[in-house]
Amino acid sequence: MKRSNRLVILVGVLLAVLAFVGIVILLNNTTPGPGVEEPTTVQVLVADRDFEIGETVTAEDVTLTEVDEADVVGQAIGDESAIPARPLIYPIPLGSQVPQDAFGGGGGAICIECQLEAGEKAIAFEVDRVTGLDFLIQPGDHVDIVLAQTVQVLQPTVDTVDSPQAEQRFETIPGLENARTVKTILQDRRVLFVSARNVAVQPQATPAPGEEAPPAQEQPQVESVIIVIAGSAQDAEVIKFAQNQQGNLGPLTAILRRTLDTIEEVPDEQTTGVTIDILFEEYGIPIPDLIVDLGPEDGGGGGGN
Repeated sequence: MKRSNRLVILVGVLLAVLAFVGIVILLNNTTPGPGVEEPTTVQVLVADRDFEIGETVTAEDVTLTEVDEADVVGQAIGDESAIPARPLIYPIPLGSQVPQDAFGGGGGAICIECQLEAGEKAIAFEVDRVTGLDFLIQPGDHVDIVLAQTVQVLQPTVDTVDSPQAEQRFETIPGLENARTVKTILQDRRVLFVSARNVAVQPQATPAPGEEAPPAQEQPQVESVIIVIAGSAQDAEVIKFAQNQQGNLGPLTAILRRTLDTIEEVPDEQTTGVTIDILFEEYGIPIPDLIVDLGPEDGGGGGGN
């Protein structure tokens, strides 16, 4: 009798174990119900070394790996062949993701402070379509800045012209109240941010037969943009002075330069600036001759009898 009971207990335990194994297998094979999403992974590029601001990235410098979608930083680059041929706008440590945003593109959050090197300041100025190179300047570019101003030309007054310079008084010269002067004031400054750029027009889909075509979307007109550069406190003072003289828009022009000039340490160009005198003296601009009306050839002045 006892032996029979033990056999029943053993069979019961075996059946319980089989039932537990079956439940585990069933749960593992069960697909998620409605509203339950399986975790997804995304391919990203990871830096194989430390990168500094302004460096370029090649396929040999990164590793393609997969991470959870929630762990993606910025706009992911899913293949080594899609690495932009542009310098980095902020440093990337070893083992960190290399997103599109690091090259000045993408729609991720913009961190201006992350792009600054030791001692640098972020400085903003406004340009229009002409002074801003048709809004083609992008973060990561290097620019020179040209200042155009009008100044009042002064001369010593008649009663103090022979006095020592410290005792002279000055007056404006009629006709030269707004003499123009132009000079490159800053060179090789790195662009951190541009508030807006040209947006490519997206082609409209062809409507299906019987459907009405969607209304045409108007292209937004950008009249001016803000460019933020990395510079010094002295740079900020120069730019602020120029803005106070003629308003925020107009006096400053951004000139795009070859970014590799910075990496190759090409020296800054020494410029003379331009005034009307320099145009005449250095560039040979001809001075117009005065045409004097002498009247009739007989010099009689055209008087009648």
